Amino acid sequence: MRPDESLQLGALYDALRTPAPMPADPAQLTGWMARVEADAALSGLISRVLNSGSATEAEVTDAQSLFEKSGTAADPARVTRAYDVLHRNAD
Repeated sequence: MRPDESLQLGALYDALRTPAPMPADPAQLTGWMARVEADAALSGLISRVLNSGSATEAEVTDAQSLFEKSGTAADPARVTRAYDVLHRNAD
């Protein structure tokens, strides 16, 4: 992984560590919980890749599916770029 890619993933990890505040409207809770799950899956992968250097293609694909289904609290374009990096570096 290139150094700039590591920095990109690290910055996104920092942004994802704290989920968006829980909505006050109960009707929005299900969507919020799904986004938190998708963001947690991505931040877990980023942490593993940056610390131990590995994630499988299946793990990256599964996490990306959550993102595509549920969205993210972060910038979607930034998350998409992170998944591109993770796919290129997957085992």
